[in-house]
Amino acid sequence: MDDKPKNSVSIEQLDGHWAVQILEDGAITQQLFETLEFARNFAAGQWQRLNPRPIPQCAGNDVSG
Repeated sequence: MDDKPKNSVSIEQLDGHWAVQILEDGAITQQLFETLEFARNFAAGQWQRLNPRPIPQCAGNDVSG
């Protein structure tokens, strides 16, 4: 079984801002945005960079817009 963390991108609301959290090779980074639109655009680009395949469609705080 592979114990290596997977790369991921998520968006959550934090203190009146939108936080994009990026898990890459076990390291987490975070970027704050004032609008959800900017956060989603940034997150979509990061997702594409980390996972060069289609963005999954899901409910909630997905990065697909």
